Amino acid sequence: MRTSHAIAILLLAVLLAYANAFGAAYQFDDFAAILANPATQSLAGWWQALPGIRPLLKLSYALTAELGGGTIAVHATNIAIHAANACLLWALWRRWLPRLAPTLERVDLAALLGALLFALHPAATEAITYASGRSISLAAALGLAALLADDVARAQSSHRVLAWVGPALFALALAVRETALVIPAIPLLRAWACGESLRVELRRSHRYAYVLIAAALAAIVTPGYHVFFGVSFATRDLAAQAMSQVLAHGYLISHPLIGRTNVDPDLRVPAAWSPTLSACALLLGALVAAMLLARRRRPWLAFAIGWYFLQLAPANSLLPRLDLANDRHLYLALAGPALALACVLVRLRARRLAGAAAALALCTTLALATLHRNADYRSETALWRATVRDSPHKSRAWLNLGYAHRLDGDLVEAAAAYRCALLLDPANAQAAVDLDLVAPNDRLPGTCP
Repeated sequence: MRTSHAIAILLLAVLLAYANAFGAAYQFDDFAAILANPATQSLAGWWQALPGIRPLLKLSYALTAELGGGTIAVHATNIAIHAANACLLWALWRRWLPRLAPTLERVDLAALLGALLFALHPAATEAITYASGRSISLAAALGLAALLADDVARAQSSHRVLAWVGPALFALALAVRETALVIPAIPLLRAWACGESLRVELRRSHRYAYVLIAAALAAIVTPGYHVFFGVSFATRDLAAQAMSQVLAHGYLISHPLIGRTNVDPDLRVPAAWSPTLSACALLLGALVAAMLLARRRRPWLAFAIGWYFLQLAPANSLLPRLDLANDRHLYLALAGPALALACVLVRLRARRLAGAAAALALCTTLALATLHRNADYRSETALWRATVRDSPHKSRAWLNLGYAHRLDGDLVEAAAAYRCALLLDPANAQAAVDLDLVAPNDRLPGTCP
């Protein structure tokens, strides 16, 4: 398949799936992170805020503001970044699949289908349609570009300048979001899956080590990171974090990975080990075992599973976070399962038309699910109504729904949502304050529909 045709298919797929995302409203963290942040409203404000965390991310918002772009421009930029990521993944899969799947007949088709499944998956919406999700997608774009540049540099080793393009892009990715630190481990994972020498691969990655050292020193001298890590480590102890992340990974696999999206999932730190945690641990153990067993005969599957876990490691492992899991952290990890599924479907296609029919049906289903999910972002009220539907026992979701109704001027519905938030969590002081603002001296009983 021609390069121009593949890129056109990916761009068209993204535009169709996100056609209703351009007019999405600002949501939740957007107000503090973007609208009320001087560093994202002008280049002068961005400059005055330096040094700070995620400077390149803030610069991207500041540039949009300076150019006069509003909500539509912000979302158009996010959609363009997602389309670029789909194209970058296609380029990487096309270069890597001949080694990862040497017996696969249609490598070009598998590469395109893997990128297409990633582009259409509804779990990606939180990193795209949610304006604040740009930190995930933009860091992914720079990280994927670094991997592609590194692969090109290896093929053209005589051009020494090319060898620094990948590390430079990696440095930019870190300036967008710290979770990009796993990017240099991807070539190691590929070498391991293909049975190649890890020692040779480690020698090749010394430039990335220099970037990581420089990034660590920059974080040490940046006050914002002291606060960032201080809050994180004070959130919970290591034992509670381990149980929390077993639960979080079980949730990610059983919910957003199969299309059940939720901007505020009702996940709570486990007080003790439970049958639910045992089931999640068995699921994780089965995936790890499948990765190890697949390495010899199906390196593409071992690589895909390893990619999934590696991309989730920064946000969903040892470093505690206030929320145990969010759909947006699954963004780049989605590419692993998408690649594995594409290889399976292409193998089916080689035998009969069932594979082609299954691929078409799956892409259509994912695109429709993404369109449906994007519609929830049309307003704060719509998003939080969808959230309380999926997290009916979470006080914060009802609190935010009440705030959305309050902004709409619907004080009756706002009061009802605040009462529900207080019923679920009597210690929710913000809900009590907000209820008193919209319904002073309210004494009606709280109910949660």
